[in-house]
Amino acid sequence: MSPANTQSATASENQPATGQWSDLIGHEQIRDWFAAAIQQRRFGGSMLFVGSPGSGKRTVAKLVAKTLLCENVPAMEMAPCGICKSCIQVEADTHIDLIRVRKPENKSFIPLSTLIGERDARMQSGFCHDIQLKPLIGKRKIAILEDADFLNEEGANCLLKTLEEPPADAVILVIGTVEQQQLPTIRSRCRIIRFSLNNEYSKRLLREVHKIEADDEQLDEAIEIAGGNMHTAQRLLDSEANEFRDSLLRLLLAQHPDPVKISRTLNQQIESAGKDPKKRRHALRDALAIAVQHFRREMRAAAYAEKHDSQTMRRLDRSVRAIHELDRNANQATLIECYAADIAAGITGERGGIG
Repeated sequence: MSPANTQSATASENQPATGQWSDLIGHEQIRDWFAAAIQQRRFGGSMLFVGSPGSGKRTVAKLVAKTLLCENVPAMEMAPCGICKSCIQVEADTHIDLIRVRKPENKSFIPLSTLIGERDARMQSGFCHDIQLKPLIGKRKIAILEDADFLNEEGANCLLKTLEEPPADAVILVIGTVEQQQLPTIRSRCRIIRFSLNNEYSKRLLREVHKIEADDEQLDEAIEIAGGNMHTAQRLLDSEANEFRDSLLRLLLAQHPDPVKISRTLNQQIESAGKDPKKRRHALRDALAIAVQHFRREMRAAAYAEKHDSQTMRRLDRSVRAIHELDRNANQATLIECYAADIAAGITGERGGIG
C-alpha cells in the first residue's frame, strides 16, 4: 500500500462533529427509525448499538441525547440546534441528565462499582442508581453505557432489572461491537440497532470526514486489513504505517520467521506511538490486525489452490487470540514475546491467556 495523505480529524466515531442527523453517512435507515419512533412518541427503553469501531454508534448516541435534550428545537424535528446550553453540555459530556459510562483504561472489565456503587454502599451511586433519578433540566434522562464488550457476567447481571424495566422517562443506550460477543442477558433485554457500513460508505467516511487523499485501491486495502474498523483504517493510511506494514509482512512471509526480529519490530512500533497507553495499545492492535489479514489472505490462497495449510491456520488463530488478549489489558511485553515465539513455531500457543 503506497502512502496516502491524511489529516487528523476531531469527529467522534468517524462521523462529522456538526451534530446533525443529516450529516450521517451510511445510516439513513437508522436515522429514519429514530425519527419515526420519536415522532410517534414511542421512543424509550433500552437499546443495544452494535457495529465495528468507527461505524457511528457513539455519534448517533450523542445525536439522540442532543435531540431529546435540546432547549430550542422540539425532538420531533430531529434537528438539535447545537448552540443551546443543553446541546453544548451534551457535546462536552457534562449535562446533568446525561449519564455516560466507559471502561477505565486500567481495567479489564467495567467495574461493579461503576454500575452499582461501592461495595459498602451498593445502589447508592453508579449507573443503575443514577438512571432512576428524575431528570433535573429536561424531560428525559439519557444513559450511554459504552464498552459493553467489557461487561463480565457479574456486571451484566447487575444491569438486568435496569435494562428490562427502565424508568418511563429514561433512554438507555448500550454500545458494543460484535453482536454475538454481547452477553445473552444483555441482548435479550435490548432492542438491537445494527451499524454496518459497506465499502463505498467506508471510503466516503475516510475521504469526506478524515480528508484522506488516497485512491480506491489504497482505501480498499486499508479497510480490508482493518476489518471494517474505521479508526484502524485511518491509522493504516498514514505513510509511516505503510512502511511498518511492509517491514512486518517481510518478516511474516519468511520461510522461517525470526521471533527476535518480530518481537523487536512490534516493540519499535509501540515505542513510536509515544508514552500514551491508549496510543501504544492502538499501535500494537494495528500491527496484529495486519498479521491477521495477511494470514487470512494466505488461507484464501491455499483454499483456492485446494491445499490444506494447517500452519497458517494456527498462525491466524494465534494472531486473532493476541488481539483478544490485548483488548483484555494483557501485559504488552509478555504478549509480544509469546506471540513472536508462537508465530515462529507455527503454533497457537494455548496457555490459558496472557495477563
